[in-house]
Amino acid sequence: MHTFTNNLRHLRSQVADYAEDRGELLKQDFMAEIERMATSVIGVLVVFSMFIFTGLLGLMWLFSLLWEHPHRTLILGLAMLLPTLIGIVIFFAVRGLWKQKPLFASSLELIGQDWQLFRNELAPKTDASADTEASEAATTAPRNGAHGTETSTPT
Repeated sequence: MHTFTNNLRHLRSQVADYAEDRGELLKQDFMAEIERMATSVIGVLVVFSMFIFTGLLGLMWLFSLLWEHPHRTLILGLAMLLPTLIGIVIFFAVRGLWKQKPLFASSLELIGQDWQLFRNELAPKTDASADTEASEAATTAPRNGAHGTETSTPT
């Protein structure tokens, strides 16, 4: 009974450490995703404001046709081109940010690995499944000289 109690205390300590580590990793991933979402929202707002600004400058261009200035087309054309280019650059920067990694990819991968670990460890072991796992481990183990870098050690 004493050994069983000690094992439970040890298991409780390990589960607490495991849960704390996983909680910290999930917290870090959550904070990184929140920062990425905030950056994306700000980027999208800048993109839309640049296109609105370009539209307003286009309206000014129409009004400037009434003005008498020899370089009005060049000046207003460059003034409209600048915010459009800024909007396009920011759009592609935000798009690249989201193509790098899906939302909460690290957390989902971590949860998937944990689920597989728990599922494999909690599944009842039978003699047939133990034999199957042993044969799978033998077939997936690197063979001597398969990649040219493996060497064998005499036993």
